[in-house]
Amino acid sequence: MNAGTRPVERTTTSKKRVLIVGGGLAGLATAESLVGNYRDHFDILLLEAKRTTGGRAGSFQDGNTGGTVDYCQHVAMGCCTNFLSLLERQGLGGQLHRYSQLKFFHPDYPVSTFEPSRWLPAPFHLMPALAGLKYLNRSERRQIKYALLRLFRTSSTQLGDTSAEAWLDAHGQDKTTIQNFWSVIVVSALGESVDRVSLAAVRKVFVDGFAAARGASDVLVPKLPLVELIGGRLTAAIESQGVQVKTGQVVREISSDVESALVTTADGLVHHADHVVVAVPWHTVSDLLPQGAVENVERLAHAPASPISGLHLWFDRQITKLPHAVMVGTVAQWVFRQPWQDDQTKAGFYYQVVISASQSARGLPKQELIENVIGELRHAFPEARKAELLQSKVVTDPKSVFSITPQFEEIRPPSRTGLRWLHLAGDWIATGWPSTMESAVISGRMAAASLVASELGGKLDVNAGLKRNWMTRQLIKP
Repeated sequence: MNAGTRPVERTTTSKKRVLIVGGGLAGLATAESLVGNYRDHFDILLLEAKRTTGGRAGSFQDGNTGGTVDYCQHVAMGCCTNFLSLLERQGLGGQLHRYSQLKFFHPDYPVSTFEPSRWLPAPFHLMPALAGLKYLNRSERRQIKYALLRLFRTSSTQLGDTSAEAWLDAHGQDKTTIQNFWSVIVVSALGESVDRVSLAAVRKVFVDGFAAARGASDVLVPKLPLVELIGGRLTAAIESQGVQVKTGQVVREISSDVESALVTTADGLVHHADHVVVAVPWHTVSDLLPQGAVENVERLAHAPASPISGLHLWFDRQITKLPHAVMVGTVAQWVFRQPWQDDQTKAGFYYQVVISASQSARGLPKQELIENVIGELRHAFPEARKAELLQSKVVTDPKSVFSITPQFEEIRPPSRTGLRWLHLAGDWIATGWPSTMESAVISGRMAAASLVASELGGKLDVNAGLKRNWMTRQLIKP
């Protein structure tokens, strides 16, 4: 490469130059970790291809309503200690609604309340919540308790390449129990169906997640549109600490010369850097990296994805006062009421229905999908039977999350690569977590730790500073 024929941007400070490619949560977490702990050592530039940061945690302006709507409702759980800590450090911890109680709606049973005990120690605090699911009979509850006990007693290293469905079937879970309990949790938490998902990922959710501590299964919903919370306030807080963020910067190539790494953008500008952190989706990373820099990078590029669909619905009246509800045995999986408005907009009362692992739903014509979901809502919520649908929009991201199969688990790379100056971040690297905001933040902190260890002679453990899930008690108020 002859960089001398192109515009070149170099740093004029004595600090080491760090360039982060990608402004999603992984890239932002990398920048926040570096500037928070090593601002005297590094000059940090973050390049984001889109007009706003936030990555998949984004929003759009609806042309008919004039309002801001999230592409898909994102929620955190109480076990997402690294994500919650990131917001807390930047003064944004109060921008999440916290709910310890969930309502489950099954078409053939009365509404169930899932509410863990606030005084029983973990993991026994989940027993009352399990008992509250009215659509499960005694036999099914016994099956679930038995499988959970076996899962707790099995270390993640013993699971190998086992799929969840095969393991559940071998441990006495009948089809109804799998459908009404395991699939409900697995699809919502992991974005993939139980017949494809890795058992290690399922164990992570139940053992290191929900069962880790009281409050770990709490649901936290943003009070603001994601474009304002992540792309706006979080990004601004990180910028105020000295990180330079540039949006609308499409990176075409990452390479190196004798002295430094080279990052070339679509406008032909070449950025020189001492370290580069690549924080882009798993299916695009191979387009940027030097050949041979990351093992299995081509396999990553062709790894299967799992779609998530968001149905945006505006009614002429309120169909439920609940902030959210879990749907069981239906196409709809979650229903969310607009969390940042209490009043009717000019387009009506807004609700979002989320369908994870939505391959089958995508196969339906949009109008048929909407009609099916509306029928399910009217069955679950009496108020909806009188409501008129004023407007609707279906948004599906076909590559919303990676399909967390046993095969994908095997090829997830670490942050550190074969090149001293190159580091990886993204929910898809080997964080131990599925495709979640928590995994993205963990990956950013791992990339920052890898970078510091490389620059300062390996003085920092790549896991240093990560909030462990068994430390959840320190972060969750009883």
